[in-house]
Amino acid sequence: MDRERLSPAVVGSLIITVLLAAVTVAIILVLSHRQPSAQEKFTVYLENLRPAPMLVAARATERLVASKEFTGKLLAIFKLKAIIHLSVLADITYVLPVDNPSAWKVSWDGRQRVLTLFTPEPECLLPAIHTDSIEIRTEGATVLARTVLQLKEKVAKMKEELSEDLLKKARQSLSDPEVRETIAEGVRAFARTFCLSARIDPSRIEVVLPVKN
Repeated sequence: MDRERLSPAVVGSLIITVLLAAVTVAIILVLSHRQPSAQEKFTVYLENLRPAPMLVAARATERLVASKEFTGKLLAIFKLKAIIHLSVLADITYVLPVDNPSAWKVSWDGRQRVLTLFTPEPECLLPAIHTDSIEIRTEGATVLARTVLQLKEKVAKMKEELSEDLLKKARQSLSDPEVRETIAEGVRAFARTFCLSARIDPSRIEVVLPVKN
């Protein structure tokens, strides 16, 4: 009994079909066992930090000067005609939001073993003032020592309002290169804990803060 032979074209088509099927299966197997990227691992890491809304990157204690608006209001309360310069030591806390993982970008150079972290814009919390460090200096008028003491006592009671006023000054420091490097170092410390959990061993961690306009 004669058997019908397959034409070369049909045989070739069958071979190609089998090869394509094998490649498809191989791709599916590879994808199913694919290791998550550094970005994916970092996103999960941030999500696991919830409900923490922010990362404390740095802290500093600075002497800040109150605005003319605040000192003017203080003078109005005491009905004084003078110029005063009010300064106080305050704790400034620099933070970065972590409640929105999509605002963070991570790249991993496996060959150079360099982790690069692109952060959202850093921010300041309300400065915590040291009421015992209040200094008041007058200009253009003589103010009795007793009145200066009363001014200090009033400032201590207006602590929250003064903190709001000093926040503007604290935010100005975000453009200071030294402050930004301190914040970046805090982010590097945070990134190192991530690397331990993600089993990444970087030779260098680079932090890129947004450019201040």
